[in-house]
Amino acid sequence: MAKSIRKGINFPTLFTFFLLVLSSACSVRQAQKTLLADPALKGAHVGVAVYNSSQEKWVDRHLSDLYYTPASNTKIFSSYLGMRFLKDSLPGWQMAENRDSIFLMPLGDPTFLHPDFPYQPIADLIRQTKKQIVLCLPDKADAFAMYGKGWAWDDYPEDYQPERNRLNIYGNVVTVTKAKGGVRVQPNYFVKNQILPTDYKQWTRDKLTNQFFASSRSIKDTLQQIPFITDTTYTLAKALIEDTLHPALPIAIQKGWHQTSAQVVKTVPTDSLLKIMMHRSDNFFAEQVFLMASQQLLGTINDEAIVDTILKTDFSFLPQTPQWADGSGLSRFNLNTPENYVAVLKKMETDFSLTRIKGIFAQGGKTSLSAYYKNIPGELYAKTGTLGNQVALSGYMITNKGTELLFSVLVANHISPSTYPVRKAVEKYLTSIMSLY
Repeated sequence: MAKSIRKGINFPTLFTFFLLVLSSACSVRQAQKTLLADPALKGAHVGVAVYNSSQEKWVDRHLSDLYYTPASNTKIFSSYLGMRFLKDSLPGWQMAENRDSIFLMPLGDPTFLHPDFPYQPIADLIRQTKKQIVLCLPDKADAFAMYGKGWAWDDYPEDYQPERNRLNIYGNVVTVTKAKGGVRVQPNYFVKNQILPTDYKQWTRDKLTNQFFASSRSIKDTLQQIPFITDTTYTLAKALIEDTLHPALPIAIQKGWHQTSAQVVKTVPTDSLLKIMMHRSDNFFAEQVFLMASQQLLGTINDEAIVDTILKTDFSFLPQTPQWADGSGLSRFNLNTPENYVAVLKKMETDFSLTRIKGIFAQGGKTSLSAYYKNIPGELYAKTGTLGNQVALSGYMITNKGTELLFSVLVANHISPSTYPVRKAVEKYLTSIMSLY
């Protein structure tokens, strides 16, 4: 019997197959070795996980179960929450109406009066109705802070760190645009009683008040954005809405929802928001998606509760339990592993399809990846992550041979003066892996 089995095996073909497997494994090891030896990564901690989704096996792992600061790779988690709980369009507001009044409960939508979104159903309603507009506060106070845990207080005037809120307006930033003869400020409410500079300067804000002013430093940028201080009582939002939309009657504020019925007003397609969030790594959008998911799943906005719930349900399969502090990745309290990101990427594709994901994630050679992955043997769709001394990249690679690879590369504590050489080292590594499959 053994003799007949031997006759059925083509030993040269089998030997060639083993040589190819061995050669591929050696090439992967060499690619990893080259990555870790790159001068830009000297002294850094590097975690690598590459998974062949087509064959359902690992291609490469290095310190892949250890924890790193993922920075904006945290937005991959937020993207999943948005796709999972916000459905096809953002559930922006809860609304009820009677003969005299329209009652509105904001649900965390970041697009209200935001310049990126011309479709404004609530703004049009407020502007056009003759009825009394009533903004409703939740019966039970939300359990979240305007800043996420571990955010840098010194960054309060920076455009990448607007405050989080249930009722958002203008993206919670003041936008200063260079214009002929001076500047244009939106919303103008904040500067009506201030003298604007005739030349274009760097604008900033007082640390504890909404007093905006120009410094002595001139800049070349044509647009600046400075976060304003929000509040949870809607007092400022009421003033801004009245100043912008001029409703027929002064807006009223009411605690609690006392209506017997309600409808949800949907605003923009969910994926249109997620695409901007992922392509330009928009922290404000990511935070609001995170909080809106809490509202939809739990009926309240509670950042700790949504994390606890998701880790026990949708993300209970993660190989390692992450430390998850916010929706954007601004917090250094976030800790995650390359293996976790590969696991979530795999679940996203199972739950939502790669076609949808491609429409949301940034593609190599474009937007946030415009300087990288331009000439690669296939396609790459990924999310970057950057904090001081931290660099991350996780996503999908589809090679020219049709192989799908899921990957995560997290770099911690590099001391390179810029992120460019670090990202080029990671690019060289991933390109080498792609060429093998």
